[in-house]
Amino acid sequence: MNRQRWAVWLGLTAGLCAQAPGDGAAAPSIEREVAAALREIDAARLEQTVRTLVGFGTRHVLSRTDSATEGTGAARRWLREQFAACAAASGGRLEVALQEATVPCTRPGMPKQVPIVNVVATLRGTSDPERVYLVGGHYDSRNSKGEDGQGAAPGAVDDASGTAVALEACRVLATRRLPATVVFVAFDGEEQGLLGSQAHAAQLAAAGAQVDGMLGCDIVGNTRGMDGVRYDRHLRCFSYAPSGNDSNGRSLARAVSFAARRHVADFGVELIFRGDRYGRGGDHRSYFEQGFAAVRLTEPREDFSRQHQNVVERAGAPYGDLPEFADFAYMQNVTRVVVATLMELASAPPPPLVRSAELLRDRYDTAVVFELPPSAADVEFVWRATTAPDWQHVVAASAANLQPGRGNQRRATLPGVCLDDVVVGVRSIAPDGSRSRVATPPEPDRFDQRRDQARGGR
Repeated sequence: MNRQRWAVWLGLTAGLCAQAPGDGAAAPSIEREVAAALREIDAARLEQTVRTLVGFGTRHVLSRTDSATEGTGAARRWLREQFAACAAASGGRLEVALQEATVPCTRPGMPKQVPIVNVVATLRGTSDPERVYLVGGHYDSRNSKGEDGQGAAPGAVDDASGTAVALEACRVLATRRLPATVVFVAFDGEEQGLLGSQAHAAQLAAAGAQVDGMLGCDIVGNTRGMDGVRYDRHLRCFSYAPSGNDSNGRSLARAVSFAARRHVADFGVELIFRGDRYGRGGDHRSYFEQGFAAVRLTEPREDFSRQHQNVVERAGAPYGDLPEFADFAYMQNVTRVVVATLMELASAPPPPLVRSAELLRDRYDTAVVFELPPSAADVEFVWRATTAPDWQHVVAASAANLQPGRGNQRRATLPGVCLDDVVVGVRSIAPDGSRSRVATPPEPDRFDQRRDQARGGR
């Protein structure tokens, strides 16, 4: 029933889904496809978006909505127009809508109920439209007084930068045919407690959406730290995990770092195994709380004089979140990472279903039992030390002694891999070479440990 509701929510029909290529059609290489998309990402467009959003004066959730040139109403109408321009080039596959809601707010000085409006653009997948990937930034802003809906709050880096990345990613991807669905969102009300993203994530969960990954882009435009040093060669990626280091969110984070290494030269992703900056939060948390894999992308070193500040001078130094302090070449690289990740994941099959793993008793080999999705053309296995942040080794299917198992299950043996000391995982590969995020086997529960002890603790 949930799957049916989700299909209705997307407005999908059989006639809107692309047909498979005819016999003899050559599958495009994911490397070529991504490289072509990344060449289209334009730093000048990112700058134009940031400067336009700043030009509305404030985008506070309580700012005016009756003006064409000022306030949050003007900002969201302009964003809707920009997404609509992307839709015009999509061949009817990109749909733009406003999600409007009145939601509770607990911030001091704010009304107990606050109206929010998210701008949502949905690019329907061609063959697996119910599987969803999402990218978003929040378009609302605030100054040093969180409840001030009238004073200037330019919000260039926090978070016109993330909104600009999502919009530019939409422009580049709208003309491309991806098997899975990609959703682009400009969130409202983040500064007042993640209000817009909570409403959107809850709507997806209620519709039974199969969200395989959410990329939150928040504060991705500043490269000069408070120490005066420029940090412009990498991006931080935060991810939640209820316990350990192998949640779906951590798997998504590693997929982001894989896409960057594969497709974006001279620019890296640093995995931070914390849900967000210490004691702080962002829109990706709303999706994590609904059970979806979600990460936050943010600049290496934040400058707090550019966040939530009135535009003033203090001790001769400028304060305020203005475009003059944004690095648009850096934002271009951030967008490249986002587009590469979305294309890699949305082009690939879903991740495998990993049933179990075990260390063989007569040698230091690991056996993995898994099921591949029907659309997978190949599979590969990865492993890393338990203390390593990212995957260290790759084993091709040809080296894994694949054998059929029960039903649709397959069994692979990874030679020389001692499961006691490592984490293993499996990912699907599409005909074009795109990779899914990695799926890992479930950790044995305490019942299994007791049973093992009863057998002599082998």
